[in-house]
Parts: sequence; C-alpha cells; structure tokens
Amino acid sequence: MIKLQSFGGSEYNAWRRNTQFGLKSHQIFYTVLSNFSDTTEDVSESQCLNDEDYCRDYLLNCLSDRLAETYSKFKTAKEIWDNLVAQFRKDEELFKSHLVDKFLDFKFCEDMKITPQVTDLENLRSKMNNENIGVTDIFLVGVIIYKLHAAWHSFKTKMYRKKGQIGPDELK
Repeated sequence: MIKLQSFGGSEYNAWRRNTQFGLKSHQIFYTVLSNFSDTTEDVSESQCLNDEDYCRDYLLNCLSDRLAETYSKFKTAKEIWDNLVAQFRKDEELFKSHLVDKFLDFKFCEDMKITPQVTDLENLRSKMNNENIGVTDIFLVGVIIYKLHAAWHSFKTKMYRKKGQIGPDELK
C-alpha cells in the first residue's frame, strides 16, 4: 500500500478528493458508502469483508499519526469516513466563511501601489472560487471600484459607468 500525504486536519476537501480517488481506483470506495447488507455491488460477503478491512487500513494510513490513533477506535471504514466528514466539514465551512470575511473586509492602503493590492484581492477571489464560492468578474470589478479610496473619486466615477463592460485585467 502506498502512503498518500497524511491528513493532519487542514485542507480537508483536497484530502477527501485524493482519498476518494485512491479508494475508487482500488474499487473499495463502496465500503465507506454503505454496509454490506445495503450494497448493490456484485461482491461476495467474504470479498466485502476483505475490502472493508483494506479500506479501513487505507483510510488510517492516509491520516496523520495523531488522527490515525484517534480514528483507529472505529471498527469500520464507514464509521471512520462518516466521523471525518462530520468533524472536518464544519472546519471547512468555517474556513470558507473566513475567506468571505477576508474578502469583504479587504481595504486598499493609500500608501501602497494599487496593482499589488488588486492582485491580493484577485488571489482571495481564486481561493474562494477553489472552494466553490463563485465570485464573477463583474462582482470583482465592482468590489475593486467600490473599495478604492476617496482620492480615486474621478476614476471611480468613470469606472462605475463602465463596470459591466470591463474585466479585472482591463481595470488594472
């Protein structure tokens, strides 16, 4: 068994996707989705038990030593998977909320060049889009224009008239 990068508690969604891929490639993902009695797979009971055991070991192998010790008390792969989902989905939702808060609280500094600050805001947008929090170009342009300082008043007024017609690159 090849040990994947251990999950230590951060970036749960990326770990979950990688682990799902590994479980599917080994054709054992069904064991975390249902109990043997619920499965519609064409698998014998002995094969299911072997797959269950392999899947449990695979999941524990994909966790950091600290988490593996905590989750080793669960007897089935499904229990491990369900408990990981219950614990870390909430953390991911908090992370997403934190990203949104950071995006909304972003302020441009007058004493710094504007272009690197716009790039920082675009990077926040990329992180949000990676987490399936869609931020469209029109919304981003509107946010950038809105957050500009009063010293940019004439530029802001000019850009408000064009904001539906330009993208972030043209705005820069």
